[in-house]
Amino acid sequence: MTSGHAGLPDVGGAGDGDIAAAGGASTSLSGGRSDARSGERSSGRERILGLDLARFVAIAGMMATHTWLWADSVAGVHVASTEQFQGRASALFAVLAGVGAALATRAPIREGRPGAARLMLVGRGVALVAIGLTLTLLDIPIFVILAYYGVLFWFLALAVTWPRWVLVAVGALVAVVAPVAVYLLGEAFQLTEREASNPNWLSLADPLPVLRGLLVTGTYPVLIWIAYGLVGMAIGRTLLAARGGTGASGASGGPTGRVAALRVVAAKLTAVGAAVWLGGIALAALAQGPLGAMRGLATELGISEEQALGLLTDPGSGRPLPGSPWMLAASAAHTGTTFDLLLTIGSSTTVIGLLVLLGTVLAPLARRILSPVLGAGAAPLTVYSAHVLLVGTVTLVMLGKPYGELTWQEYVVLDTPWFLSSWGFWVANILVALLIGSFLTFLGRRGPLETLVTWAGRLSARLVRWPPRADARGWTAPSE
Repeated sequence: MTSGHAGLPDVGGAGDGDIAAAGGASTSLSGGRSDARSGERSSGRERILGLDLARFVAIAGMMATHTWLWADSVAGVHVASTEQFQGRASALFAVLAGVGAALATRAPIREGRPGAARLMLVGRGVALVAIGLTLTLLDIPIFVILAYYGVLFWFLALAVTWPRWVLVAVGALVAVVAPVAVYLLGEAFQLTEREASNPNWLSLADPLPVLRGLLVTGTYPVLIWIAYGLVGMAIGRTLLAARGGTGASGASGGPTGRVAALRVVAAKLTAVGAAVWLGGIALAALAQGPLGAMRGLATELGISEEQALGLLTDPGSGRPLPGSPWMLAASAAHTGTTFDLLLTIGSSTTVIGLLVLLGTVLAPLARRILSPVLGAGAAPLTVYSAHVLLVGTVTLVMLGKPYGELTWQEYVVLDTPWFLSSWGFWVANILVALLIGSFLTFLGRRGPLETLVTWAGRLSARLVRWPPRADARGWTAPSE
């Protein structure tokens, strides 16, 4: 199973939300804040409040899968409530990463600088990889997603000029083709083990397994997760257009008109997400039952149909494992199949739509009450990194040695200790997130790691000459 616990019994996926674009913004229609130093016009910096709420939901879900997943870790029994976040929280982070890519590149795209937009994402990706490789120098019981996210941003850099319909079409194509391609690669090269679960700087001494893990065999294989990023970019473009952030395609009628347009788009996103989600459930049931995947897998492996159904519906290790093509019909979290992608893209889009809708109706008092939540959601990379360090440090202190040195016998003796799975430790992590959010809100600052990633992106974007070269003349922003 894929999990946030590395090495031994696994705990569900981790990630970070819109880590590359979250930052300060000025108080606006969406109730956000601003970074006056950015030099961008306030209309271009208005925060969409619901996205900060979505990031916090993803953070809270990620923390649940890391700190409160197991009722009995030795027997493999999950806590029923927090199990619902497994796979969904990390997918929501990935979709929000795509939304962040659209938000982060809107200014250079609007100015006709596609090269700068691409390099901006490349620079942000480099920073994310560097932060991820640094965090994992601490032997931690969490599969850290940041290196995967950084590589994902490099791929998304290729798509910054694509119109929305192309983003959706290619995303759908990836969702269908990539799981099959990854499965066939695993079969052809006998790639049966998970690689690069938690790569760090020392792992680069043998770079091939790291590269293979990040793209194909790891916990969050980028070749499959590109689908999340592309869908997220399409959602981000849609939200920007609705609030008037992309020029002519935006809503008119001033602030009231933009809020109304955002509500309409949020409602549509919710409906589309729910349809994809329910459709994925129906298609998975059809493939596993009437179309024979459960029966075929049982026959091929010499097991009962009930056991075969368990294999198809148990959480996976990040990708469709080689051994039987029937496993491409799996639908559980982290199986990396088309059905897994449909379910998690649907749930993520639904959550984003609902929370963006909620963000448009929150009264000023509600926004003030929720300011710690919004502050944490606006600094997901800082909060996520603090969470990783907290869990890693507490685990090291309580065990008296690195988590990776724990033997199975020692793990059994521990018998699900509070620092590996308990509601209290989850609450402690949530409180830390809220404290960070409150502190940043009080200071009116963005998170320090968000500032670092933004700086890296801007530094990279400066590598493109401005004004654009002659061969860029006539280029127009992607049609919506």
